[in-house]
Amino acid sequence: MKIKFSLFFALIFLLFFSLNCGKKNNQKVYKQFDTIESSSNNNQKDAISPEQGGNGFEKIAESLGWETNTNPKLIGDPQAIKGGSLTLKGDDDFPPTFRGVGQDTRHQILSLLESNVYETLLSINYETMQYQPILATHWKISDDKLTYWFRINPDARWSDGREVIAMDVVATFNLLADEGHGDPNVYTLYGDSFELPLIAESKYIVRIKSKKVDWRTFIYAASSAAILPSYYLDKVDGAGYVDKYQYEMLPGTGPYILDKNKTTKDNNGVIVLHKRKDFWAENLYVNTGLFNFDTIKYLFMDDELLEVERLRKGTMDMYVIWRSSIWAQNFSPEEDPLVKRGLLMRTKVFNFLPGGINGLAFNTLEEPYDDIRIRKAFSLLWNVDELNEKLFFNEYEYAKSYFNNSPYENPTNPDPKYDPNAAIILLNEAGWTKKTGEKWLTKDDKIFEFDFMTSQSTERIFTSLQQDLVKVGIKMNMVTLTRQSSFENVMKRKFSVYWMGWTATLFPNIEGQMHSKFSEEEEVTNITGMADPAIDKRIELYNSEWNMSKRVKIAQEIDSIATRLYHYAPGWHSAYGARVVHWNKFGMPKSGISYSGNWQRLIDMWWYDPEKEKELHKAVNNSSMTIGTGEINIIDYWNTQKK
Repeated sequence: MKIKFSLFFALIFLLFFSLNCGKKNNQKVYKQFDTIESSSNNNQKDAISPEQGGNGFEKIAESLGWETNTNPKLIGDPQAIKGGSLTLKGDDDFPPTFRGVGQDTRHQILSLLESNVYETLLSINYETMQYQPILATHWKISDDKLTYWFRINPDARWSDGREVIAMDVVATFNLLADEGHGDPNVYTLYGDSFELPLIAESKYIVRIKSKKVDWRTFIYAASSAAILPSYYLDKVDGAGYVDKYQYEMLPGTGPYILDKNKTTKDNNGVIVLHKRKDFWAENLYVNTGLFNFDTIKYLFMDDELLEVERLRKGTMDMYVIWRSSIWAQNFSPEEDPLVKRGLLMRTKVFNFLPGGINGLAFNTLEEPYDDIRIRKAFSLLWNVDELNEKLFFNEYEYAKSYFNNSPYENPTNPDPKYDPNAAIILLNEAGWTKKTGEKWLTKDDKIFEFDFMTSQSTERIFTSLQQDLVKVGIKMNMVTLTRQSSFENVMKRKFSVYWMGWTATLFPNIEGQMHSKFSEEEEVTNITGMADPAIDKRIELYNSEWNMSKRVKIAQEIDSIATRLYHYAPGWHSAYGARVVHWNKFGMPKSGISYSGNWQRLIDMWWYDPEKEKELHKAVNNSSMTIGTGEINIIDYWNTQKK
């Protein structure tokens, strides 16, 4: 049976919106890059010896203990067609910054931009669990597993034509570990993990020293840090970087560049990326069938009706659907004429990406949520099964783990179901009782009342929770905010109870989400304030264990303890990767999304098919013409592979 989990580790992104909103149309908020002068011609390779990573290195690398992967398994389709464009929704709100590092950078679109504009040293093939060369051709790990070396590909080039060198890696790590950028998750991770500064042993070889034996540090070094150009970073510290490059994207090595002339926040905003004609890694074997679109356009809107309308009018090519009612009702294969005729395709894409924790998160640093009885009572008061049946068209499964659908999930975790009588007993034990004739539970003459942040699109979901709580005497006041504002409050611990979902990863960063050292910090993923000695102890074991099977067992133990602390009242999760409605003009590989991530990988793996579009145009102009079956198209490659 194949491993069925995925890595989605990236630098953390925060919703924050501080652009000049009062400007007139067509205002551009993006500055041109500063001109950086260079005394050397980086397009000419220096006379570097093979031992130092120069010409001939490949012939001697193995004898010197270096590793590489000359035959990685492809996730793209070799038959993919290059060209065309893709227009899709980027997010609800235009991003607050184009930086990928520092404070105020939690925003979905930023991870998309970063993955398309920048590159890491290595990537991981999530089916084979093998590392693959990207910016680095080779790597080496010391016997004591404390030192890593990477050899930079001499052919790698920034989008401005300059050569990628080892000092770029050094400068990137210096930035990540600089407290001045304001993101404690990042600067703590990199500052605590590595001896800084890194050492550039030559123009192409960088040495990275870990402070402790921790298998994750190699991943952080190899495949998590997007490398940035040193000739920009050398001019600023962390705070200067945040200030100077707030609304810019530095030159990258990835396949796309930002079109600054067409990118604007006006009219809800649009971001346009163009494929680099000089993309240095276009012909790397690992990139076969990937990065196929010439242009990618992200639209921003927080209105589901508008999103559906734009798709139907053809101003949007693809629509990733999160709400099951939109999927089941607005695009019904039995009733919708465009779907019935095959002009619009409903595609469920499977990847078996583990579902992270999903549910009601409690701020245990404030009363009464510091009482486990209260938290457990909430888990018994939300009728998730009924919600799934009535509102979600049975598209989801009950979540009961921090690592749903993965080997890390402990099979013995509690599986609480709706049980208001059991909840009342717990509430009474905690001192919350209802006086005769009274509607609300009280304690010390205070009613049980809290504010719950929600958005217009999710309010209807949590109305059911509100009704469930009223039945036992808990008053839940729904406060309607943008997702951006709500998330900002959560990151500053300005909440009592909040619905939160986290993406699980192939190599979960349990420390960030559960360790006590983050329990009272702001801007961290341990938003509930978890601080348990038994979990801390096991996290240390988990971090230092390089054996995968042993590490899984430790994670299962942590999962068992954490779920029984009820810092989250479990919600729901999807058993597959994504629901996508799209015009029938795209090709796609049999591998669906792949193990490497969620719906975002569709952008890398799908392609525009001009022959399909010709047929689509004919059908649009001929109402009697059918070009598809009208049935749900399910890409179930991973499901067949795991059997």
